[in-house]
Order: sequence, then structure tokens, then C-alpha cells
Amino acid sequence: MRQRRPVTGLRISDSSAAVALSRLSTARSRDTPEGMVVDADVVPPGALPPEVSLRRVRMDEAMSVGSLVFHQHVLTPLVRDAEPFLTLHSFRTGAVTLGTVTYSSAVRVQTGSVRDAYQVNIPLDGSLRTMRGDRAITASPRLAAVYGLHRHGFEGLGGPQRILGVKIRREALERRLEQLLGRPARGAAIEFEFGMALEGARARDWYMVLQLLGRRLWGAAGLSADTVVTANLQDTLLTGLLLASRHSFSDELDQPAGPAAPRAVRRAVDAVEAHPDAALMTVPELARTAGVSVRALQAGFRQALETTPLAFLRERRLTHARRDLERAEPPTDSVARIAERWGFAHHGRFALDYRRRFGEHPSQTLRRA
Repeated sequence: MRQRRPVTGLRISDSSAAVALSRLSTARSRDTPEGMVVDADVVPPGALPPEVSLRRVRMDEAMSVGSLVFHQHVLTPLVRDAEPFLTLHSFRTGAVTLGTVTYSSAVRVQTGSVRDAYQVNIPLDGSLRTMRGDRAITASPRLAAVYGLHRHGFEGLGGPQRILGVKIRREALERRLEQLLGRPARGAAIEFEFGMALEGARARDWYMVLQLLGRRLWGAAGLSADTVVTANLQDTLLTGLLLASRHSFSDELDQPAGPAAPRAVRRAVDAVEAHPDAALMTVPELARTAGVSVRALQAGFRQALETTPLAFLRERRLTHARRDLERAEPPTDSVARIAERWGFAHHGRFALDYRRRFGEHPSQTLRRA
């Protein structure tokens, strides 16, 4: 029996890439309460650890691991006598994979079939000619390429290329769509408009959530801090993409929904009031508890309570945070720790909302504890 060890991340540099990748294809793994445990030598395809880092690896290694993290693809250099090197840093959390990909020189990338995950690419600097089927656009930091489930490709327009890739599992995004619609999608794929301008109000908000999730994952604590904050950011990222982009269900989503009946609104409120932790529910979870669609619940809250489900949940979480600050035992408890306990990812915004709600800074409440 081989000795086993837990693996939380895969880091590959020039010297180890070939050996590490040769092991990727033959491993056996199992899941334990502590995380994924694999043979000490190997990691199997489809069971990569949550964090993957590659530093300046060559084309064959780049295609092998890059295909496991995102989609199967073929990589072709565009500069004669300049073999491109890939640097990649990715995290997978829940249904979402985020990764920054940098090519040292211009390349062309072409995927194979895409069936199980929706993909969005955003150039972080420069421009990127990107293709989907027989269409092409020039993506930029202001224009994201939304590929959906289509074969796609891209090529640089000169110099090193640095791209932020967002991959969302198909079943998760389509389930969220059904929660928004309040009906089954019956297996229909979401056909996204190719380009998504990141300058509109909704798209800016979506990109901000994406950046917050990225900072959460790339921070010092990394995935070990996978708390309710991260889960809420993932949830908002999926919902935001469906509302910020144009796609085959946008017209239906734009139609006003009839309000949920007062008894459904009361059912949602009672569920949150029954136990403090219920305030950590997402809006789709609250709608499911009430037995209505997200849009119906939103309309019902506006009609019955003159607020939104999100604002209601946020107010309850602020109240619970104040209770914890009043009972805190410094230095064990801190404002930041209590804010995160109640799902507030942005500490500055938490402090501002807290002051508006209670007339004092959270640190003042903590000092009186």
C-alpha cells in the first residue's frame, strides 16, 4: 500500500512540469472529510486540486494542464522562433473556476467541444481577437467574450497576453436560471450574446463581484477561508451573469413578474426570523423556502414590505453582527471576523452600512463590549 497524503494545490515550475504532468493521467483518488487524498505521486484527470499554479511551462505542458483546468484546446505559436511559455494561477470553488492565464508571446488557442461549462474571458491588458463559431470580436478590458457552450478560440494582437478566465459549471448556471424564471428550462442551453460590455451598470456590478471573489481566493488565506462570504459571492456571480449579459432568456427575465402572495412573503420572513443563521441564506434559497420564483419573491417583498429580499437579509445580518459585537471578547473577536461571520465581504462597506443603521462605527460597539 502506498503512503497517501492530502493535496490542496498543484504548483509546477520549469523543472518539474514534465514529471508532474506525466503523473496526472494515472492516479487514483478518494474524497475524505479533510479534502481530496491522492497517491503521493499522482493526480488524476478530472480530480485536480482546487488550486493549480503553473510558472513558465512549455506548450505541451500548458495544453495538458490548461485543458484540465478549463477546456480541451490546441495551442499554436504565432511568433516564429519564439516558443510561448504559459503562467497560470487558478482556483476552483463550488461551481466556479477562476484563472489568470499569461502567454509570454502571441499564440492562437482553439478549443474542442464544450459541453459541461460556460466560459467568459476578459483580457486584463491589451486586446484579444477572439472567435466563436464563425463570429469574431476584439475583446478588451472593457469588453468580455462570453463563449457559452460553443467551441471558441482566440489569438493575441501582439506581445504577452494576460487573460482572466471564468468557467461556470453548466448545471449550476442553468439551475440558477430556472430559479430566476420560476420554471424548468427543460435542458435548453443558454445562448449568450458574444460580447458583454463591462461599462453598463449591471455589468460593472458583476465585474466588481468577480473581483471580490478573486481577491477572496487569491488572498493570503486562499481557499482555507472558504466561508459563507465566498459562497455568497459565487451565488451573486451566477445570478449577476444572467442579469448583466444578453442571452436567449433575457427577454423573459426582463418581463415583470407577478408578486408572490402575502403568505409566501410571510413564510420567507418567518424562516429568517426563526433562527439567526437563516439570515445567511441567499435570495434563491429564500425563494425556494417560500416556494416561489426569485422574481416573484422580489415583487412580493416590494409590495408587502417596501423592501427587497436582499435588503431584508442584509438588515438581519447587520442586526446579528451588532449583537455579536456587543457580546464580543477582544482580542479574540474583531470587527473583520464578525463581519465575515455574517457574510460581509467588503469590510469598508460593512462599516458604512453599520454606521448608517446604528449611528456608530462597529469598532465603537466592540470597544464597549
